[in-house]
Parts: sequence; structure tokens; C-alpha cells
Amino acid sequence: MASKNGSKELISLLQYMKDTRLDNPEIKVKDERLIELDRIVSEVKESEEWEAVEMNILEVGISNGEMKKLVSI
Repeated sequence: MASKNGSKELISLLQYMKDTRLDNPEIKVKDERLIELDRIVSEVKESEEWEAVEMNILEVGISNGEMKKLVSI
């Protein structure tokens, strides 16, 4: 993020969205909303459903890459 104009809370939220870790040094305000968001994000990342979504995204990406190779041959 090049510009850091705006409230510290908004900037912290946007920085968290770039790097979803509370120990991200760009986060200046760790209010209760951001902490709750981090708890939810962590819970989702640990779920089996998220693992299935990640694998599906990977499979689609690999498939698209293989299709592009075939088209360029």
C-alpha cells in the first residue's frame, strides 16, 4: 500500500488483509474488531473445508496451466 492516508484503524485493517497475521508490523491499531477478525480467519484456515477449497483452487490452476501449454504448442 503506497498511501497510508486515513484512520489508523482502516490502515491497520487493510494491512491485515494484505498479510493476515496480527504480528504484521504494518498494523498500528489492534482493536477488538481486528482481533475478532483474526480469530475467525484462523478458524477458517484450520478447517477441513478450507483445505478442500485450497486444493480445488490448486487443481483448477494446474488444469488451466496445462491447457495453456496445449494451446501454445
